[in-house]
Amino acid sequence: MKQITTISQQAYEIIKEDIFSGRYPSGTWLQEKTIAEELGISRSPVREALRMLAADGIATVTPNKGIFVRTYTPKDIENIFEVREAIENYAMIHTDSEVILSHQKELEDEIRQFQKLHKSGDLEAYIRLDAQFHHQIVEMNSNDLMTALYEKAENQNHQFRIISLTSKKRFDESEQEHSEILENLLNGRKKDACKVNSRHLALARDQVIDYLREQAENEKASE
Repeated sequence: MKQITTISQQAYEIIKEDIFSGRYPSGTWLQEKTIAEELGISRSPVREALRMLAADGIATVTPNKGIFVRTYTPKDIENIFEVREAIENYAMIHTDSEVILSHQKELEDEIRQFQKLHKSGDLEAYIRLDAQFHHQIVEMNSNDLMTALYEKAENQNHQFRIISLTSKKRFDESEQEHSEILENLLNGRKKDACKVNSRHLALARDQVIDYLREQAENEKASE
């Protein structure tokens, strides 16, 4: 886990979590002065934190207006999931089987935790574990550049995770898919693991795109 060492980095993490939690919805103006007052810090580290969010693609800079929480289009979501699928599947294919097996205990513990959280209906904890599971698959490949690119795509995807699991059917399917991915990986069936993962990501992607299109239609109808 990355160590947070500066006030700017701390502010970045706090604002990012507020975006992911929905406190700052898409299109929200991230006002430097207001955020600095809320956090009890000067405006300089907040300014740097907002620049970091923009660099990560979580926020956008509008000249002469300010920095706003990014508003995503269906095409943006397609791009994010394409990157996730490419990197996750590459990692599964190219990570040495011995490395995968060395992580067997912690991966199996995560699957048991998925089952427990699914049974209890704790969606927020399930989403955190979901991000951890997929990130671990990428990290096992020990390619720092690829992991950094993945983290950027994952940051842009994170706020939509809860949307992709809102239906009970999708929640049920997701829990089973994680088990299938790991079972295939541990038994050396890497291509089968990739097939399950591709289906897993496609279903999540489609759920998010449907949500965005429905939102756009509702906004248009209310004009």
